[in-house]
Amino acid sequence: MNRRPSLARRITAIVAAFIAALAWLLVVVVWTSTSRVTDNGGFASVTVETVQSTDGATVLTDTLLDKVDAYATEKGYAFTPSARAQIEKAIDQVISGPEFPQIMGPAIEKAHELYAAAPDGPITIDFASLRPLAVQKVQQVNPALVSRIPPAKDLTVTVEKQDVPPLLSAIESASNALRWAPLWLLLITVAFAALALWASATRPRMLMGFGIASIVYALLPLAMYLAVPPITSSFVDAGNPAELVSTATVAILSRWWVALLVAVLVGVALIGASIYMRRRPVQRSGPVVLGR
Repeated sequence: MNRRPSLARRITAIVAAFIAALAWLLVVVVWTSTSRVTDNGGFASVTVETVQSTDGATVLTDTLLDKVDAYATEKGYAFTPSARAQIEKAIDQVISGPEFPQIMGPAIEKAHELYAAAPDGPITIDFASLRPLAVQKVQQVNPALVSRIPPAKDLTVTVEKQDVPPLLSAIESASNALRWAPLWLLLITVAFAALALWASATRPRMLMGFGIASIVYALLPLAMYLAVPPITSSFVDAGNPAELVSTATVAILSRWWVALLVAVLVGVALIGASIYMRRRPVQRSGPVVLGR
């Protein structure tokens, strides 16, 4: 006859299951939102992906074109719509070109170092290294327009601290601390899930609960991917250089589908294990007969 587990054991199973479920939730959320930043070269890869995205390229092209206009006004240059369009096209080609990541890599890393040293200050990226390539592009179309390109010292883009969404700032500030957080959280998940299964009197039901929870959690990365970027974009006006930060948030969350897939697969595996345990015949020992 099976004895009902003690109250202490039942409480242990419930508490351990709660901790395991919470830890797994944090694994999904933290890994989705920080993995791109905490990876080696994460800041540079996110920045490149941000700038070369459709929205990012548009914002940066408009920003650099504003500097061209300001320089032309300062020098008294007149621009025809055609000439301005030619420079705009050259800038867009440079930003979208395959050379961009390699050319801008050192400048992006330097911007990251400066921001890490003074996180309360602005994010400033120097695009001076793009000038020779821009000159080359303009030279091919209209050599007379080369003189209209601003000097290297004027080709910087700055995002002020107040325009940096708190989420991105918090992720960057905590990047070192969060680098190993998903691994530790995963170990906590496994340890407490094992404890919950050991203490539970209904292990198939416990596995089923874990599986369903994991599938529900799979929706969270998708919700973050859809909801967070519009929230961050509300901090800035359209066309503002700070809009690049909103686009960067999308790049940071671009692994949402991986986290979703992993959470679904884990959930399906646990549900499958639960069903298997329920259907597996219970091995019962035969009666013990004295004298044999």
